[in-house]
Amino acid sequence: MLRALGAELIDWSPLSDPALPADSQGLLLGGGFPEVFAAELAANQSVLISVKTALEQQLPTYAECGGLMYLCQQLQDFEQRKWPMVGSLSAEVTLSPRLTLGYRQAIASQSTCLLAAGTRLWGHEFHRSQVQPDSPNSIYSLQGHGIQTLAEGWRQHQIHASYLHLHWGDKPQIPYRFLQTCERLSAARSGAVPLVG
Repeated sequence: MLRALGAELIDWSPLSDPALPADSQGLLLGGGFPEVFAAELAANQSVLISVKTALEQQLPTYAECGGLMYLCQQLQDFEQRKWPMVGSLSAEVTLSPRLTLGYRQAIASQSTCLLAAGTRLWGHEFHRSQVQPDSPNSIYSLQGHGIQTLAEGWRQHQIHASYLHLHWGDKPQIPYRFLQTCERLSAARSGAVPLVG
């Protein structure tokens, strides 16, 4: 969907690359299992610094589940060891024996680089970790089978970070809004006119 809207997607690895790709206008940090690679992620200090610097400079970022965990200050692995991560979010990740799993209906509590406030959408959670403390600036009100209404997600700088895996096909305005934000902020930094919107 992003390519169809004209975006150029560049693959990179927080495990092996020394920095974000040059002139990045946005960042997608997908799901995965960073707790399996915590030592390697922590060892790549140059990319941790590169990512944190870019986020402090308002790089629009969508971080989903494992991406959320990567942006926290510390991440606990299966041996209970703690490893430093990017540190853009003032929280730590601990592992739990309990699996959080299920579909959720979400309502955006505030506008982010991905969603307008009030947007209703569906997503999916699948994780054995917990982020503590809770977000002081949650982006969702979640409802789902067996849970009370729950505030979830982090918004800081231009970061949209959450455990919730979204299906963009249901809401084509998500990639469009993300690219609008990327181009608008990139244009503001360079003094150019944005192409989208």
